[in-house]
Amino acid sequence: MDRYIDFVLRKPILTLVALVFITAALAPGMLKLEFSNAIEAFMPKSDYEYFYYNSIKDIYGDNGRFVIMAVTDDDLWSPETFQKIDDFLVDFEEYKDFDEEREESRLRKFDSIMSRGEVRYSNLIGHFHNDKVFQRELKRKIKSTFGKIDTLDRGDLKKLRKKILLSTEFKRCEVIDTIVSPLTAQDITGENDTLEAYDLIEKDDNGKRILPSTAKEMGEFKKKLRRNPTFERGLYALNPDTGEITDFCVLIRFINLTDQDTIAREVAEIINSHSELDIKTTGVPIVNIAFHNYMHRDLCMLVPIVMFIVTIVFYFNFRSFRGILLPFITLSMAELWILGLMGYLGYKITAVGISLPPLIIAVGSSYSIHILNQYYADFQTITENNKRSSLSKSMSHISLTVLLAGLTTFIAFMTLTTSQVSAIRGWGFFSAIGVMFAVFISCSMIPAVLVLLPSKTPSLLLRRDKTVGVTVVDRIITLMTKGAVIHYKKVLAVASALIVFSIIGLFHLRVETVFLNYLKENDPVRKNVHTVGSKFGGVEAFIILIDSGKIDGIKNPEFLTMIENMRKWLVSEENSDLNIGRTDSFPDFIKTMHMAMNNDDTSFYKIPENRMDIIDYLEIYAGDDDDSDGRFDQFEPFTDIDFKTCNILARLYEEEGKRVGTTETKNTFNKISEHLVRNLPDQYSYSITGFPKMEIKFVYYVVKGQLQSLFLSLIVVGIIVMLLFGRIKAGLLALIPMSAAVIINFGIMGWLGINLDMATSIIAAITIGIGVDDTIHFLNTFRHHGARGLSVDETIAETLAVSGKAIVFTSIALIFGFLIFLVSSFLPVQLFGLLMAMTMITTTVGALIILPSIIKATGVDLSQPEPESWMRRYLNLGKIFGLE
Repeated sequence: MDRYIDFVLRKPILTLVALVFITAALAPGMLKLEFSNAIEAFMPKSDYEYFYYNSIKDIYGDNGRFVIMAVTDDDLWSPETFQKIDDFLVDFEEYKDFDEEREESRLRKFDSIMSRGEVRYSNLIGHFHNDKVFQRELKRKIKSTFGKIDTLDRGDLKKLRKKILLSTEFKRCEVIDTIVSPLTAQDITGENDTLEAYDLIEKDDNGKRILPSTAKEMGEFKKKLRRNPTFERGLYALNPDTGEITDFCVLIRFINLTDQDTIAREVAEIINSHSELDIKTTGVPIVNIAFHNYMHRDLCMLVPIVMFIVTIVFYFNFRSFRGILLPFITLSMAELWILGLMGYLGYKITAVGISLPPLIIAVGSSYSIHILNQYYADFQTITENNKRSSLSKSMSHISLTVLLAGLTTFIAFMTLTTSQVSAIRGWGFFSAIGVMFAVFISCSMIPAVLVLLPSKTPSLLLRRDKTVGVTVVDRIITLMTKGAVIHYKKVLAVASALIVFSIIGLFHLRVETVFLNYLKENDPVRKNVHTVGSKFGGVEAFIILIDSGKIDGIKNPEFLTMIENMRKWLVSEENSDLNIGRTDSFPDFIKTMHMAMNNDDTSFYKIPENRMDIIDYLEIYAGDDDDSDGRFDQFEPFTDIDFKTCNILARLYEEEGKRVGTTETKNTFNKISEHLVRNLPDQYSYSITGFPKMEIKFVYYVVKGQLQSLFLSLIVVGIIVMLLFGRIKAGLLALIPMSAAVIINFGIMGWLGINLDMATSIIAAITIGIGVDDTIHFLNTFRHHGARGLSVDETIAETLAVSGKAIVFTSIALIFGFLIFLVSSFLPVQLFGLLMAMTMITTTVGALIILPSIIKATGVDLSQPEPESWMRRYLNLGKIFGLE
């Protein structure tokens, strides 16, 4: 390290130019940053649950995730409202049934208009007066791209054309698989001894729906809706007091896409453009969009605020312009480097990844503070002697300490890369790299600038008589010294009691991975989940597959009756703890056919007793089979091509004020499994899968990764400290404040009911990674002063006077840096910030009070050779870092 610092001081301009060049090269990578919170992307691709879920989607489609809407109006049963709803649905149908000729005609007409140059908004829209659907699309695209605009120039039209082409590509892929609504639904009729699917609303020769326009026609349509019991809470919702239909359901399923975000945004854009209707929208794709928007907002908001906070800390610490500017530039560079690298490497920022950029600022600030604090501590020596040689000695000593502290933080963060959750693994890797960026820039830029600038004592740190003043922090250090030297027994007793209390709290800790619970209770997205879920039985589904054991086995009435009994059990009042609001399955079609063949008598809405009746119904049924796989399109979500396995699609329902998280969902699956094991005939088998099942498996990976990183980081950091100081006792001492901080943190979480989730699961590694910095600074300074022959009390006092101030100010920067997370849109991220702030207080108290109290109580001997020479002898790190 000596040779590198000497190089920086001899070639300061070259060093600064190199730093600027690297910054300019990495910064553009920020533009490539993307956001993601798709749980499938986090799961290990080799995981059985992940593999099985995707194989099931290939057979039955992606039925567990959908966009679901409750659509209503003050005058729901008026022709005008029906026309609005029809326009709404037609906009979606563009993405279900692609018309190449129509799209090419639209694009040719648009290009013709664009070739004329600038055009007024009203004229552009007017050119397509005969194509209302495309008119609405143009209005949507113009609003989302430009906002309110009167005139579009050629550049605007080119941007608009790109948007249109992107939508056309979505349409060409026919990304919408199914649209379920009262206006698009089909029912089954049994007239003339045939079973046929018919549209509830008929279409004319051009394929346009013939909407009811009179009171009589409206009444007939209501009768059609109410005829089939399956439609209640499926196509419409009732007022529980009056029994009147209040809302229509619009449900959209996509084809099996790995990334649904882009098309979901297209759908959301359509929904937002129909403000004339009262639409409550939710579903996993919509919640994911909200997460994406919140993450983008958090990133843009948190980074500047944290920078502002640490700048204030720099001011109160150094009270000089260079003491503010140099750390600010250092942190800005570190931030640009790590964000640019993340962008170039294709890292997608997640709900946990949002904490990474502010964290690098908060953690990186400590390295700048320690270096500048050492500079001002040696200021008199530097100014009275040869500036470069004195600065070299001062910077070499503190830079090595900063490097070692950064190295231990790097290793602690890197332990998170052992996690099987890709989001946590990526966070660990990039946070570790970001820390080393901050260390490298601090040890390079600050010495380079200091050697170029004239030496000047910060005037605000001086009294009027020009002597150095006593600050509030100095008084705090004095109190800490008294506590560690005089009242050390009381300090250790209180710390022990707090640890015991926290250990008890650990047993109350629960794990949570349901992303919806990241949102606050009053968040509009979460409110829509409750509103729509209460009307239609839930907004997220899982799959219960019952295998009959033989081909065409599900056509047996005994099997279908068993399925029906199972469905009744799932939604019964006695099983309300299952949190299932609705189920859909293949027997619904058989019951409807049976009723249709018996003059629509609702008493026949049940499974026929005779197997031949079921076989006959399926043979005479005339439905569509667009993919020619042997299943009618309506059957595909519920049965395989061999009619061997039946799918029960169960919707999870979360009542308002009641949180259905991972624990509750796991209990649901366990209870269902126990019921099936007890009651399922021997010849049948079952399996449960779906998006919620993956969330439960996700818990396993979060907990496993937490334990792995915790123990690995403690062991590795303990070994490193032991090697640095040449004594096992030093390694054990270093673990005490960090372990205490981790235990207290998780104990607080347990007592306060704060969940261990993806955001809070990284706290242990951060605690160890950052906490060890303070411990190393204290132990290194303690050893240094102890070598002067001072007593234990004198050594503790001198150590706290020298290193304590820097530790306190770095902790203040970290505490306030983490408290900024309280303004995040995500509840777990807010709690993460609060817990980390409390943990930073704990690690600081541990390093400055508990650690010296233990040394005082045990009289442990930490004397040893200088760390540089010891490292050269045992680890040969000199060659690695450019030492001798």
